[in-house]
Amino acid sequence: MFDEKIYRRFNHTVAACFVIYFLFPQKIMGLERIYLVILLWIIILGIEYLRLNKNLNLFGMRDYESDRVAGFVWFASGTFIILGFYEMGAFPQSLAVATIIMAAYTDPVIGEVNHKLGDRWGLGIGFVCSFAIYQLIVGVIFYSVLGGLIAVLVERPKLKWFDDDLAMQILPISILSILWLSGIGPDLPETIIGSGL
Repeated sequence: MFDEKIYRRFNHTVAACFVIYFLFPQKIMGLERIYLVILLWIIILGIEYLRLNKNLNLFGMRDYESDRVAGFVWFASGTFIILGFYEMGAFPQSLAVATIIMAAYTDPVIGEVNHKLGDRWGLGIGFVCSFAIYQLIVGVIFYSVLGGLIAVLVERPKLKWFDDDLAMQILPISILSILWLSGIGPDLPETIIGSGL
């Protein structure tokens, strides 16, 4: 029998592939690459509109998502906000890449560990996961510890109007970028992926 929960977790991790955006050239067919993000966001919002109006059935949706915005929309929105602000110079590329990948993997890890071992284990293993991803990509302990802590703390509250798929991206990268831009945080590698796919 097909396990919908595993299907959802797998789809969540696949969202890390959004970082391929940084491999695209700055202009595609004469248009800035950010327009691809806007187009994809409009398509996702259109799919969600159809789903919420019962004109489209998507496999793997949770019961509570029948009358509220689905997790994939929140995650995509968080990622697209990061990419948009990156293009405006608000976030360094390294933190953008690390945060998108961290959220794609840490949230399903926390969910699975919570289910199997309980919330306390989920919190601890979630921190280890998010810390490890930040450290592997950014390589600065200060940002890895702080980013990991923020990510697992904002994952905890369950609110109908503000999903953790958005919060786990926007809050860590905003705080880490503010610290970096203000000079409070240490130096970090700004660019880790070159463009020109």
